[in-house]
Amino acid sequence: MDTTTVITLLTINLIVLSVAIIAIIVAAIILVVKMNKIASNIQETTKHVASATEWLSPVKVFTEIFNAFRSVKK
Repeated sequence: MDTTTVITLLTINLIVLSVAIIAIIVAAIILVVKMNKIASNIQETTKHVASATEWLSPVKVFTEIFNAFRSVKK
């Protein structure tokens, strides 16, 4: 084989591998950004569920009902 052919093939190989590595890095960054969005949505949903669960506590419900009746009597 000629030296120029070897150099040309190695250059093409280097370019293809560089493009593949850049594509993998970009895909990883996009994946991390999407996972961050999902995590923030899960965190917000968990906060809302915790708030709703607090309101569904029997002690809280009966306290609010009792306070409502007390405020109506006054």
